[in-house]
Amino acid sequence: MKRKLAWIGAVFSGLYLLTAGPIPDPIPFVDEGVALAVFLKCTLYLGYDLRKWLPFLSKKGKSKRSQEPKDDKDITIDV
Repeated sequence: MKRKLAWIGAVFSGLYLLTAGPIPDPIPFVDEGVALAVFLKCTLYLGYDLRKWLPFLSKKGKSKRSQEPKDDKDITIDV
């Protein structure tokens, strides 16, 4: 059932991006942004990773340094 909902979400959001997306509207980034997010989440759930073609959505996570817990020993305070 979840797979069918993901297909329905991907199809409808994809059709919106292809047809209603180019039509000018007062707040252009909200509509297309939400449709793109729904489309990417649905296709990712179905097993197709389309984020590699979008330069502003990378699969890279945080660096190792940012994931490590911060100790007070590593902090240098200049006075």
